[in-house]
Amino acid sequence: MLWPRFAVSAARRRFLGGGFLAYFLRFWQKENNAPSSPPLSASGLPLHAHMRMGNPPVQPLDTMILFERGDNNNGRAETHEVLSLIHQEKGARSYPWTLYASLETHHTEGDACVVCSRLHKYGPGWSTGLHSEVFTHSRAVVIGCNIEVSNDYQGPDATLAIGLNIQAKGPQKTQYGIQIHGDGAFERSIGLNGSGSIGLDLGGKFDVGVHAHQNPIRLSEGTCIELEDTGTIRMRYLKGRIEFLKGDRCFAHIDVEGPDHAL
Repeated sequence: MLWPRFAVSAARRRFLGGGFLAYFLRFWQKENNAPSSPPLSASGLPLHAHMRMGNPPVQPLDTMILFERGDNNNGRAETHEVLSLIHQEKGARSYPWTLYASLETHHTEGDACVVCSRLHKYGPGWSTGLHSEVFTHSRAVVIGCNIEVSNDYQGPDATLAIGLNIQAKGPQKTQYGIQIHGDGAFERSIGLNGSGSIGLDLGGKFDVGVHAHQNPIRLSEGTCIELEDTGTIRMRYLKGRIEFLKGDRCFAHIDVEGPDHAL
């Protein structure tokens, strides 16, 4: 009859030890002002790995969690989401990331994609595969889409690291690869503020490389326009003269303060 008595004593010790540990943790949290998470509330139906509403087209997806929704909405104008994430951060020292996706891949065949956005447009309504809205209410930097690219491959094979890649797939022509519009909303529509060998590389074949329409093309004083691939034959404006150069040697010039005469 010693075993039951021993078991009761051991259970009592575990109960007392657990209570003491809980009390110690509460005391430590209070003394160290440890932040506590806000209470979590839940409502709605239980969440399953596969949620389906309506009858959308079946897609061949090998996924762990699948949300499907098929609608035929003709009522008032309102949005209809499949998944909504609402995040508010009021702390001054924080790094809030509402959605985080990470992929590590070692594949040699196939295509790796962290986030895939696919849109099939059948109606005339405005549509976009990816939409970002930014509202600035404070100082410092705000960016609609930020892309950071690094390349630490040092092997012998050629590699191509691209920050943004846009392909025209056809069969009909698309109108713009990139369009920036807005009446006076941007001080500069495109800013190339980095450094490198070439700022803008037109490596394709175009009927017109740059069409400025009614917009002037401006250079700072002393900057050359190069007239062939090696950059040897150049022209520039410098100190009141339009100069023609071969290398660093000026072989002809026009004095902009001189009399008007035919060339």
